[in-house]
Amino acid sequence: MKAKYVLLTIPVWISLLIGSCRKDSESSLFDVNPDDIPYNEQKVFSDSIQTMEFVTSIYRNLSYNYFLDNAEHSGGGYWSFADITDDAENRWSGNAQIAPMFNLNTFPSESGWSRFNNAWTMGYRNIRWCNIFLKNSGRVPISGPVKSRLAGEVKFLRAYYYLHLFRLYSGIPLVGDSVYTLTDPIKATRATFAETVNYLSKELDEAAAALPLKHQASDFGKPTKGAALALKSKLLLYAASQLFNGNNIATDPTVAPLIGYTDSDPQRWKKAADAAKAVIDLGQYSLLQGNPAITSQHGLYLATTQRVNDELIFSILPTSGRFTENRLLPPSRGGQYYSFPSHALVDAFDMSNGKPIADPQSGYSETSPFVNRDPRFYVTILYQGALWLNNNLTTSSAINFAVNSTTGDVFGTSTRTGFLFRKLCNESATGGGGLSTNAGLIVSRYAEVLLNYAEALNEFQGPGQEVYQAVEAIRQRGGLNPYTLPVSLNKDQMRAVIRNERRVELALEEAHRFFDIKRWKIAEDVNKGPLVGRRYATPASTGERVTAETRVFITPKMYNFPIPLTEVNKAGGAILQNPGW
Repeated sequence: MKAKYVLLTIPVWISLLIGSCRKDSESSLFDVNPDDIPYNEQKVFSDSIQTMEFVTSIYRNLSYNYFLDNAEHSGGGYWSFADITDDAENRWSGNAQIAPMFNLNTFPSESGWSRFNNAWTMGYRNIRWCNIFLKNSGRVPISGPVKSRLAGEVKFLRAYYYLHLFRLYSGIPLVGDSVYTLTDPIKATRATFAETVNYLSKELDEAAAALPLKHQASDFGKPTKGAALALKSKLLLYAASQLFNGNNIATDPTVAPLIGYTDSDPQRWKKAADAAKAVIDLGQYSLLQGNPAITSQHGLYLATTQRVNDELIFSILPTSGRFTENRLLPPSRGGQYYSFPSHALVDAFDMSNGKPIADPQSGYSETSPFVNRDPRFYVTILYQGALWLNNNLTTSSAINFAVNSTTGDVFGTSTRTGFLFRKLCNESATGGGGLSTNAGLIVSRYAEVLLNYAEALNEFQGPGQEVYQAVEAIRQRGGLNPYTLPVSLNKDQMRAVIRNERRVELALEEAHRFFDIKRWKIAEDVNKGPLVGRRYATPASTGERVTAETRVFITPKMYNFPIPLTEVNKAGGAILQNPGW
């Protein structure tokens, strides 16, 4: 199948087209098809406009990395990685999609299931396109500085596609700058975990060196030096974490080096801390404070709903529309309610006084569970009785999830857990003539970098002053009062604080929770057993906790996605499968 290219004007040429999709039958790393390039390379790369069209095609597919089932990223319920964590439930229970199949371990054909093949196929397709550009960039008739910057952008994009493959599969085949043809022998083996980390770290350093600190306003959305360094911070934090740094889950000594490090080294935490500090030291980003006179959580709201702000480091930009609002809000507000927060996520938000709800001094009441919570709760969760702007955009009314029955089921109006997400949604983008927000899909923002830094530094040397400062900056912006932490926390206690801060601050963004509980090696504990929601018999009821679903998590199998069976078979045994598959 030939890829379709659309010429877009700057700055929109960088944008993704939300409706585009690829089919499972299209080429993978080992199905090199000349028709992937719909016109002659010599012609394309001797023309600056057609070169930009080609680069646009690489940008356009970035959103595939953002969604759980990247064959149908524009709809159909193939929503967030959060849906296969303890943070959320998917709308379509029992259907043949990754979320319900993953949560219940009911994959129809294990590693041969086509749904699992999509990430691999699209990842290597786009890596190949990056390599085609880099091979031909020297002949493009543009100035040297622009050519160098474009090469940096494409190196960043290639690293981003590789990083997502790495997070899903661990060690992966690295094709370098190669562009294989039908007659070329292909090196069909997986690099080790360490080799993959080292390769991507070097690639991101090279991308950062070629990219500017800032782009002109017309080019907003292209990766910058900070975006490359933030991606490196994500990479090294992941590699240093508990699942990979001395806790290898593979029992086969041949497979183990592909899955993680085979030794434990605390210096990996130091490298992760240094990578995050490099972003901080750029001085280009800050936590958005907003206007506290509007609400104490206004900064987080703006940081996650604005297309452009000083906290965003890199996001995937749609061309137009109310993409997130269409998919998360209830029908009464013009949405399709794709994803449902769990009660466990709701409970993770402290009280406004900074105390966990389990603390007897917190003031929490099960009969008034949504009163005086961490202000970030109110920009993350739609709960029973929460106010949201009506379609007339002039008045607000309460969200109603009551089931009006005594059957005990959790199914309410537009939710399977008694909650919906309001995170990433602009209230002015309510359906029926609401604002077209054009907000992006957040890949990296400054709050994540601060939490990366705090976690890595705490794991390396304990909770010193810099760790406290980073975590308390997040809590202060979030509106907690007091936002300060006890001065005598030990490493384990600070670890628990940081992990919870990541959970509530970064909820629903990118794929943080899924990869966090994986890298911390706690998915087998937190994503198994009852997933609890809240049922409201009447609009006035305070609700009761009920089980929405009973989860299954199989270790080590479910810590990695399976290498597609077709790729394993094509490689003739040279590609080793992940443990448990």
